[in-house]
Amino acid sequence: MTEDAVNDAEWENPANWYAGFFYHSSRDTRVLVPQRGTGLGVTLNLSRPAGLAIGLAIAFGIVALIIAAARRL
Repeated sequence: MTEDAVNDAEWENPANWYAGFFYHSSRDTRVLVPQRGTGLGVTLNLSRPAGLAIGLAIAFGIVALIIAAARRL
């Protein structure tokens, strides 16, 4: 089985999707994978170190913005 075939099979497996939005597959070599449903855009593969790091950076950035906005009130 080729790498692309493994990646596609992992993407199609519903067990690798949490809440229909979060993707986690250690067998999939991609960091960014196509979103489910619409096929528009990409989502992070949270089982890849780079994907997890990007996801955490985005989450911390959002929290920092919320805290900064709350302090201005």
